[in-house]
Amino acid sequence: MTGFLSKLWFNFIHSNFLVYNICWEDSDVDRHLLQINADTSLLTITSAGCNVLNYLLDNPKSVHCVDINPKQTALLDLKVALIKHGNYELFFSFFGDGKTEQFNSGYQQVRDSLSPVSKSFWDKHIHYFRPNGKGLFYHGGSGLFARFLNRAIDKKGIRKLVNQILCEDSKDQRKELLEEIKEKLWSGPEQNLWKSSFILSLAGVPKSQREAIGDINEFMKEVLYHIFVAQKPNNNYFWRVYLKGKFTQNCCPDYLKEKNFALLKSNIEKLHISTGGIHEFLETSTHNFTHVVLLDYMDWLVGHNESQLKKDWKRILSQTNTGPNILFRTAYANADFLPEFTLEKMNLEQIDPNWINQNDRVGTYTGTWVGKVL
Repeated sequence: MTGFLSKLWFNFIHSNFLVYNICWEDSDVDRHLLQINADTSLLTITSAGCNVLNYLLDNPKSVHCVDINPKQTALLDLKVALIKHGNYELFFSFFGDGKTEQFNSGYQQVRDSLSPVSKSFWDKHIHYFRPNGKGLFYHGGSGLFARFLNRAIDKKGIRKLVNQILCEDSKDQRKELLEEIKEKLWSGPEQNLWKSSFILSLAGVPKSQREAIGDINEFMKEVLYHIFVAQKPNNNYFWRVYLKGKFTQNCCPDYLKEKNFALLKSNIEKLHISTGGIHEFLETSTHNFTHVVLLDYMDWLVGHNESQLKKDWKRILSQTNTGPNILFRTAYANADFLPEFTLEKMNLEQIDPNWINQNDRVGTYTGTWVGKVL
């Protein structure tokens, strides 16, 4: 696919579809690094809404989230509506199992509390949760990517190996299993499939990240080693949900755990959801924030929208309090893409990659950085 067609395809996916059905950033890492507490007023990007709900479990003062894609807002809007509804079993059936017999009746119970845009989206897409369908986690851009992955796993006859590695306690055994999985998964047409812009756009990987990574096949082989061998994958709900199609009570984000539901419900009014760009949101907001979590947003601007990158950072720094409080991830080997003026106003530290490799259960970012505003 040429660069022009690749850009058209990426923009088409991200303008017309729900892209992320779960957040692809480990919020346990965020919560450890940022030490969220009762004085925290946090700004982040919505994505699938998992992480903003996890942040609420640390009893912050407020959490504000913004996303340029209204479909991502609609996903979080439905989660919030079901939390407020107060039926944990119904909530988990939607967002833990990803499918439910009550997909329509449950939706009708909360439909009127959704925004008009969210209501319009779910009126057309509530079938994502049909009990005899594929389920939420195999819908949207990332869901289509997961379906390609699972099709390849089944085609190559390695499903048993994949199931084994998810449960294997022995590191040596996991290493042997991974070698066998890699040998088969990266053979034939698939060795080109995994690095194609067509497939990676579904997973929300922009061209700038693909270029920063370089050889994506080799990069992903290293990622899989850290995720499935160096770490124990038995509690890795990020990768497991795409391999199994659902979360379990024992392997899911904290916001989905029954023991946290009452706290989540009591704190849900602290969450404020907006649709649009970060700069536009801050321009109309009177809030100052103690913490900002930018996910991998910077990578989306590097190389093709430097003016927006500068505008965003000027606004972010003008509305962020002093402290170790701006966190972002990147596919780049360093943070040289940041505007020069940012380093005059904050001290930037890369989190030890060895610690990240041991603790981050997503593993697909080259660097995790925290800026301390001066």
